[in-house]
Amino acid sequence: MTSAEIVEKLKASFPDDIQDTALPQGDAVIFVAPDRLQKVAGFLKDDPSLKFDYLSDVCGVDYLNEEREPRFEAVYNLHSIDHQHSIRIRVGIEEDNPSVPTVSEFWKGALYPEQELFDMFGIHVEGHPKNERLIMPKEWAGYPLRKDYPLTTETVTFSYNRDFKSDLVKSKPPTR
Repeated sequence: MTSAEIVEKLKASFPDDIQDTALPQGDAVIFVAPDRLQKVAGFLKDDPSLKFDYLSDVCGVDYLNEEREPRFEAVYNLHSIDHQHSIRIRVGIEEDNPSVPTVSEFWKGALYPEQELFDMFGIHVEGHPKNERLIMPKEWAGYPLRKDYPLTTETVTFSYNRDFKSDLVKSKPPTR
């Protein structure tokens, strides 16, 4: 099944659930509202002609300072091992209530990337068994991959001491 056929099948099966579709460079992309994600994801996993049985990645995007709404997006990259086709699901997430339902009931591989969505972007994953920090310390304030996260810098003073003699300089290569 081609990417265009996949997109057409989904538009016919979910006329009210698919917000938009695209075929950039021939890749199937669908845009879904957060409250429709599980319905569409279940179909993508269970339909025999699609059988998207492998979730390769879930990532977050912050569109702050760009002329678009909503501010956040969760992107799910799926692949069918049997049928050798792929699809990308893009879910727009509002800034005032950043949340999306889990898809871990369909693909267990979503557990860590969804937890990372919370840890790095502050996007709450509804129904996720562990909505807590994954990478950052538990007491960390803020979400580091948000574009409005305050960046800090530290100037490191460096000087070259010509009088310092390192053991590395004195050492000789081993002989045979």
